[in-house]
Amino acid sequence: MLSFLTDTVVFGFSLYHILAYFLIYSCIGCNACTKACTQNLNVMQYIAYAQRGELEKCAEESFDCVSCGCCTVRCPAGISHPMVGLLARRLTGKYIEPESKHLTKRVEEIHEGAYDELIEQIMQKPITEMQELYNNREIEK
Repeated sequence: MLSFLTDTVVFGFSLYHILAYFLIYSCIGCNACTKACTQNLNVMQYIAYAQRGELEKCAEESFDCVSCGCCTVRCPAGISHPMVGLLARRLTGKYIEPESKHLTKRVEEIHEGAYDELIEQIMQKPITEMQELYNNREIEK
């Protein structure tokens, strides 16, 4: 039965994700999820945002979730908090946030093969050189 839930896709989301979203209304407000969070996220707050339909706030509040499941294990209502956050982030990215023009352009360039030669050059480098490049890269702020 679980494969039916994960394999059946509606509007780009598995039934498992959709059902996880609807379980949020069984929350009893005990805050066990927030207390169990390994990332110190306010899990109950992002569930409350999801209950009110504030998907952008839910996506923002759940952004640092690593989906470890500690909140889910502690939840007496059986809510799958990481799946709620994931669904909110996906819906926000696909339907609410404006399209990222530079990202769309870059994906087109990749599909057209603009970076094939560069990728091949990188693949030929020894692992030690790649580690050095990675460790000394310029990081955007």
